[in-house]
Amino acid sequence: MADIGYNILINNRSGTVLNMGQPAIESAIEASGITVAELCFCEPEDMAQTLMRMAKSDAPLLIGGGDGTIRETAAALVGKKKAFGVLPFGTMNLMAKDLNLNSLQAALSAYGEGHEIQDVDAGYVNGEIFLCCASIGTMPQASVFREENRTRYNFLLIPRLFLFVVDHLDKNKRQRIRLQIDGARLKFRAAAVVISNNRFAETTSWTESNFKRQSLQGGELAIYASTTKSRLSHLRLLLRLIVGNWLKDPDMSEQVGKRMTLTTHRKKELVSIDGEVAELMTPLVFTIKPRYIQMLVPLPQDAEAA
Repeated sequence: MADIGYNILINNRSGTVLNMGQPAIESAIEASGITVAELCFCEPEDMAQTLMRMAKSDAPLLIGGGDGTIRETAAALVGKKKAFGVLPFGTMNLMAKDLNLNSLQAALSAYGEGHEIQDVDAGYVNGEIFLCCASIGTMPQASVFREENRTRYNFLLIPRLFLFVVDHLDKNKRQRIRLQIDGARLKFRAAAVVISNNRFAETTSWTESNFKRQSLQGGELAIYASTTKSRLSHLRLLLRLIVGNWLKDPDMSEQVGKRMTLTTHRKKELVSIDGEVAELMTPLVFTIKPRYIQMLVPLPQDAEAA
């Protein structure tokens, strides 16, 4: 167990809180047996101030939220020598899955057994930090559509989002991309481009995480471009994204490097940065800072057994 209790800061507008409710989450935390110093449910506009207060404490810090909340935490704590852990409360929870924390219960149990500090890589696009990935094209457009329609006919949101993505993969398929990777120049057309903080691992079945990375300390960027050209190929790629093995799609390309500059025909591009959409000036410059962010990582299974 941790020597002292955890400070736990939870984004009160994250998906899990909205779905479960605060009382149910409080009960889950109590039932897990994890030692808690302070538990705080915070509105998004108050997160930064509360984070800074908790960061001054000697108690280890856990952040409950989606990838956007985790990204904002990392940005706030850079250079402050305060590590933090992750409780999955969002939609995708990519960072949590990279740490094998696939559910709230699993995360509480794992951190309850103890943790270690691990330095992980940080990606940057035009000075904006990202821990997981950034993307242009269809993905940020889909994120905007999802947020605009989240409260309307929620039972229809998933099929409507699926159709939106297929339609915009078709609309964007001729988008011209100019790319420099560590000095090498490439030109191609792509409907969706993703730049990942380290490479994604290959998956072979729907039981595995489709977007888990090979390493959080590999010190490289990876760029993935979807070059599908027909509705049938769009559907095939989307199916692989859902069930796994998407890296082997014939219309998916992968390149790796430490510095990438991406240019389109637009002066500004919508960019999804760890799930949060921003409008950035082009060219988009991507860099990586190895082992730059301190994170609390649950102890490995063999360490627990020892």
